[in-house]
Amino acid sequence: MTFSSVWENETVDPINGNSTTAIPGNAHWSNLVGATHNSNYSLVEMGTLASIGIKDVAERGDNDELMAEVMNEINTTGNADQWLQESFSPFAAISSATIDGIVVSSDFPLLSLVSMIAPSPDWMIAINSINLREGGTWNNEIIIPLFPYDAGTDSGSNYTSSNQATIPAEPISVVINQSPFNAKPIGTITITLDQVLNIANEELLKVTLSPNPSNGLIKISTSGANILKEASVFDVLGKQVAVLKNTNLESNLNMDLTKFNKGIYLVRLELKDGSMTTKRVVLN
Repeated sequence: MTFSSVWENETVDPINGNSTTAIPGNAHWSNLVGATHNSNYSLVEMGTLASIGIKDVAERGDNDELMAEVMNEINTTGNADQWLQESFSPFAAISSATIDGIVVSSDFPLLSLVSMIAPSPDWMIAINSINLREGGTWNNEIIIPLFPYDAGTDSGSNYTSSNQATIPAEPISVVINQSPFNAKPIGTITITLDQVLNIANEELLKVTLSPNPSNGLIKISTSGANILKEASVFDVLGKQVAVLKNTNLESNLNMDLTKFNKGIYLVRLELKDGSMTTKRVVLN
């Protein structure tokens, strides 16, 4: 999944330029963040009020609260599967961010992403609940032109406006032909299918954590063909609390989480071939 921007003054680029005023010298994008999820969850949706997490991303490029919201959907409701995050390069108006190696399932076929247009009052780019799987078949390629959105939480009118909180907050809306943007897209996201895993492929991703629930002493088991490379442990707020590296490339590895409080934790497992899977662990 790659988002490539074309954020430029229309006088500088008459063909693709989408800004009616000069681009700030420090123009850039916040991290491209989001989730894979099912239809019971909506991360960002035009016509609705922005969550605190979306407000923080759109106004300040701060992902912490949005990550916590997604982690709650992963750990509590079971409506989301993965938190996604990637930085842009270069640090500039015209830039790109790529999230690759993502393994999705038919249980969580929807993709939502967001990134702040920075600096700005509360402007962002976003995609909401794009279905990667339609009619029982995974889409080979999805190309979407993206336009600026207003989160409805700040009333500033230009890139460097001071904070002017919108009270009450307004619904998320698209910013087309409203200063400082014209009707041209600000970038394009391209989503490409790498491969569909069959039963044999799925065995390469097989990894088990036991016992679960656990008192904190957990055994991680993988197949000999595709063993664990690294395990990262996150709490329910999305904070990384532990990392375990399989330096000896063993198919069975013991992980000690006994020093942590009781509760739900998320374990992200990276396998030798670069694939990743995420599992919930309950400590009691």
